[in-house]
Amino acid sequence: MAATTGEGSATAITTTPPAATAARDAGGAVAAGLRERISVLAARLVRYLSRPHWWIEILLVWSIYQAYSYVRNLGGKETAPAMLNGEHILDIEKALHIDVELTLNRWLHDNPWLENLAALHYHTLHWWVTIGVAVWLYCTNRPGYRRASLVLALTTIIALVGFYLIPTAPPRMFDGYLDTMSYTSSWGWWGISGSPGPESITNEVAAMPSLHCGWAIWAGMMIALYARRRWLRVLGILYPMTTVFVVMATANHYLLDVVAIMVVLAVAMAVVYAPWHLLWGRLARLRRNRDDSGAVVG
Repeated sequence: MAATTGEGSATAITTTPPAATAARDAGGAVAAGLRERISVLAARLVRYLSRPHWWIEILLVWSIYQAYSYVRNLGGKETAPAMLNGEHILDIEKALHIDVELTLNRWLHDNPWLENLAALHYHTLHWWVTIGVAVWLYCTNRPGYRRASLVLALTTIIALVGFYLIPTAPPRMFDGYLDTMSYTSSWGWWGISGSPGPESITNEVAAMPSLHCGWAIWAGMMIALYARRRWLRVLGILYPMTTVFVVMATANHYLLDVVAIMVVLAVAMAVVYAPWHLLWGRLARLRRNRDDSGAVVG
């Protein structure tokens, strides 16, 4: 330490020992090298995972199925809160004059052949069209498939959270509505629960939001975006429309369930298709500028 004295004042100038400076520089270099290695490894991992690999897809589907089986049943133990939530939705729809479910349900029941077709649509297409579109994209459009599959996964996860937080009884559980799946169960191979899936993963009060419509809208969008033939694109547009009609006419969902899943799907698409690389690049530049400023000051 050296001290210099002026007129009426004294200023102490402290200098850092060379050994401490060298140690600090060495530590900074090690930290910078470690950060660089981590960044490179993370970039390689992201690049690998961004490309569809069959084992990753199987793991993703298995994980979602397990979450679907577990979470979907967590909210189905007590029907009282679910019935109350269903009543609230009906009250809101009546106030907005959009309570069309009962009218559609009675009209469908008055047309037996259409009622049977609607039950077949509800029970079958929900699974097979979604799986078919996913496999088709995987085989024909790997870049499109990666983002599309992430949108589907995120939409499903958010919907599962909704099933748990907002258990909701479907319209068919209320007086006045006719349970189409129950009426047509002797004609088809499905049970009387109204579920489009196995009874082992069925939650009777998982109406909000309509994952049934969410998967259909996703499949329709993928077909409309990536199919080459015009008639396939037309079918892609029509499929979610028919699904919306079917879920309400069979008294399995409310119109607001459809609106809710559309919001969920929009959020999932915004997250997946957002330009995250621009954000990461900006953050990296800010970090480098901060490091450079610290080095100058030191």
